[in-house]
Amino acid sequence: MTVRSILVALGVLAGAAVCVRLGFWQISRLHEKQAINAALHAAEHAAPLVIDGEPPDVEQAREHRLEATGRFDERHQFLLSGRAHDGEPGVEVVTPLRLAGSATAILVNRGWLPSADAATARPQDYPESTVRAVRGLAEPLQHGAGGPPSRVLESGTTTLWSVRWLDADSIAPRLPYAVAGYALRELPGPGVPERPRRSPPRPANEIMHLSYAIQWFLFATIMVGGSVVFAWSRRRRDAMSSAGETSP
Repeated sequence: MTVRSILVALGVLAGAAVCVRLGFWQISRLHEKQAINAALHAAEHAAPLVIDGEPPDVEQAREHRLEATGRFDERHQFLLSGRAHDGEPGVEVVTPLRLAGSATAILVNRGWLPSADAATARPQDYPESTVRAVRGLAEPLQHGAGGPPSRVLESGTTTLWSVRWLDADSIAPRLPYAVAGYALRELPGPGVPERPRRSPPRPANEIMHLSYAIQWFLFATIMVGGSVVFAWSRRRRDAMSSAGETSP
């Protein structure tokens, strides 16, 4: 075997090893997504943790379905831009819920509204001014996820801001009270208004990681198998050529 052949073989084996490693990494990502979805399913179907007084911290809230009673502060609302539903552009409405017996509010994702530009809407057309219980799942606020919210409407005492993500550092200066470190995604159910449209959180995509893992393993198989077949056919061709040259 020549030096060139050895180097080619080593290159093929190195490339195949990288593909195999990436395949196993995708499998580990698949297991992570499965664990996330299992925890989400358990939280959705568990008995709610009723908030009485100050809201729990993020670590306590993320493992439970929460129930908070209070009144929405519709004077300060946020529109999460770029939220499509069944292919239709829209926004999600986030409104602070002032809790009874607490100086800390909880941001509540009240659901989806259609929006032609995926940035503006009129949640004030769907008021929820009465005191009621809100049941949902906690979604931690981000930190440093983007710039300050842009003001899209100010009418009298009502102000709307358009944001891409709920960033705690950007939202806090715009509210006259403290908020919990998470938003509560309200779940659909009895007594929940039809608009804005509530929906449970989407499960993490598991299938994509399985398909990626299969692709990487196939790449490794093709690299090794193709190289073996190519080397065998070349060696056979050389052997036939040598036999032809030596025959009378």
